[in-house]
Amino acid sequence: MTKIDLSYNPYTREKTLCIDGKKQTKDTLAKLCGGDGSELSEWAASFFDNAIERCNDDITVSFSGIRRDYEFLEDAVAKNKNASGIKLEEEKIVDAENRLAELKELFAKMQDETPFEVLKSDEVKRLFEKATNSEFEMAVVATMSSGKSTLINAILGRELLPARNEATTANIARIHDIDGSDHFRAEIIDKDDKKIGEADPLTPDKMEELNNIDGERPASVVEIYGDIPGIESKNIRLALSDTPGPNNSRTAEHEKHTMDLLNADYKPMIIYVLNATQLEANDDSVLLNNVARLVKSGDRQSRDRFLFVLNKADEFDPDNGEGVARKIDDAKRYLSKHGIENPRVFPTAARLAKLIRQTKCNDSALTPKEKRSVSVDIGWFVDEERMHLTQFADFLSPVTSNELNARLQKAKESDDEEGLALLYSGVPSVELAITEYLSKYALPAKITEGVYSFKEKIDALGIEASAKNELAGNERKIKTMQENLAKIKNALSKGDKAKEVKQQIENLSVKDELKSAIATAGSTLLENFGSNVQNMKKKVHTDTARAYVQNIKMLLPKITANFSSSVEKSLDGILRSQAEQCVKSYKKYVEELIGSVSYDIPPASFLGDVATITVDEAVDEYSYEEDVKVGSHQEKNANKKWYKPWTWFEDKYVTVDDYETQDFVDFDIYIDNSLYPEVEKFEKETRKVATNWGNAEADKFKEFFLNKLTELDVAIKNKIDEQEQVLSDAKKTEAMIAESKKNLEWLESFKKQLDSVLSI
Repeated sequence: MTKIDLSYNPYTREKTLCIDGKKQTKDTLAKLCGGDGSELSEWAASFFDNAIERCNDDITVSFSGIRRDYEFLEDAVAKNKNASGIKLEEEKIVDAENRLAELKELFAKMQDETPFEVLKSDEVKRLFEKATNSEFEMAVVATMSSGKSTLINAILGRELLPARNEATTANIARIHDIDGSDHFRAEIIDKDDKKIGEADPLTPDKMEELNNIDGERPASVVEIYGDIPGIESKNIRLALSDTPGPNNSRTAEHEKHTMDLLNADYKPMIIYVLNATQLEANDDSVLLNNVARLVKSGDRQSRDRFLFVLNKADEFDPDNGEGVARKIDDAKRYLSKHGIENPRVFPTAARLAKLIRQTKCNDSALTPKEKRSVSVDIGWFVDEERMHLTQFADFLSPVTSNELNARLQKAKESDDEEGLALLYSGVPSVELAITEYLSKYALPAKITEGVYSFKEKIDALGIEASAKNELAGNERKIKTMQENLAKIKNALSKGDKAKEVKQQIENLSVKDELKSAIATAGSTLLENFGSNVQNMKKKVHTDTARAYVQNIKMLLPKITANFSSSVEKSLDGILRSQAEQCVKSYKKYVEELIGSVSYDIPPASFLGDVATITVDEAVDEYSYEEDVKVGSHQEKNANKKWYKPWTWFEDKYVTVDDYETQDFVDFDIYIDNSLYPEVEKFEKETRKVATNWGNAEADKFKEFFLNKLTELDVAIKNKIDEQEQVLSDAKKTEAMIAESKKNLEWLESFKKQLDSVLSI
């Protein structure tokens, strides 16, 4: 059996590979583990096949890295046809615990101490802030009367969101975690993203008033700010979205918000709350079918991001066969009908958890009846082993399970019945699952994005400083560099390379890609509509027809929102693909310009950070490019919207008034003649608008990048002029070399600190 040692650092995307103790070459590494900068999740599946083929033997792979990546490799082994010949073992597994905070501290130190002005620029600061401080949003969705608001209130530890038997969440409520805050406040945002009100402090009565606001500018989102104490976010700005229930969204805009989170590339967590006492009622097939699609098409993260909470577990009647384990099995069977296999289902008693936390903090909002009931329920949950819902938290990792067991042991040893009952309620287990997801997936991703926001500039500046440092006492090298600068300047003035690259950019086209993506989304829209109405195609009584119409009223916003979200994601992906092509052309231009002198010389040795540009950098700068006039002032159009399709059906819902005098309705004809044409018309119109928008944005991006190339020419010329001026004066050359030596020492010191923070 061949011994393989594999190490992968997700923060720097660096990897090392040893086979039987021999370190492998860069070429072998690329064949087995993907190219430079590739993520482990991209090559984990092919790694074992490639390794077995190369070694022609069974293999033992010892892995060093983070837990998430080890699990990706575990999944790859499980799916491999040669799994019996593969042994995977842990060599060194580390976590991201405090890495993000340390990286932020190091970045701030870099800003204060760096001798390079470019590293202090607003652009570098903005990219780093965007990468590390952007919020990680997760959604809580639910069937009607599932106790979703009660669950969120339990997590918050207070009564904040309205919670009644009927569905009450009319607006999206987004709760932003502000660690250490002693109260909650809110801002009310309308459909046009304008603030129309606020509440500070936010009370339950005020929240209910905001939730039901109406008028000329009705609210769309209630932005809430305060501490979410039960979830440890580890320096991540968490936002918990409470979305209207499947049967209570005012418009498809609300549905689209959920669909956007489902489709987001960063895979935010979705907490789906099920009413344990009415599992088969009020289901949301469109949403669950989309969940099934995402779980099937992805890796372990795609499964872990969905947590199904089986609420109201304290209302089960074991004497009637309603034990917790039985209800969990029922929930899994229900979800499997929608194609969701092996879901992570956890039972909770959210109301009890909320009341216990309110009791612990002496909440004056507790009623005498609630105080009496919580006292009884605490004793019941502690004494009755069947109510110990922690026993069903088998989806937690060993590390998190140990944390849960330690909390249980501590509560038992201190005779803390309130704390023990709270743990048995299941809500802390849900919070631990959320914390685990943030630690395993969100945190490493943010660290990686933060590093890559400035790493390429650091590397380029290091190459430049080293090249200048080598000039010390070497007149021949100084002369050679002067000659090379003159050659580059001459090639630049001719403009041949620039014309060639500009032509490549002008020839870029997204039309075929755009057409294909939108056509796929359109086909899915029509299929979704057809599959959801196919059982309605028969002659029915007018009362049944009206019931069908009510179902269609709820269905249309869902399928159109799903379609709109898919189209928007396709448009974003296509524009990013165009950005990648433009960046590739930009870098190729720089390489060929320097290559006209010598292909052995790194462009950065002459040009420093001018030789670098990243896709994120280009997209970020482009997104801040466009100004729009609003009233009498200018503001950045940072939240451009390509189209608002959710308005299409709002005032055009189908009715059956024409059938009032008939005993029966031929719904088959009604769907074919009235409904399908409307849906097809919507799809056609959206396709047209999206296509026009995508083409226009692509043209604008090309124009933007052509301007970037012009700016690059100016920057290169200025850089060469500056260096020629320095090299023509011996004293200035000596001063430059001394400065470069000092700069190089700082860079090497900084890189050591960075390596220490990111070490595996």
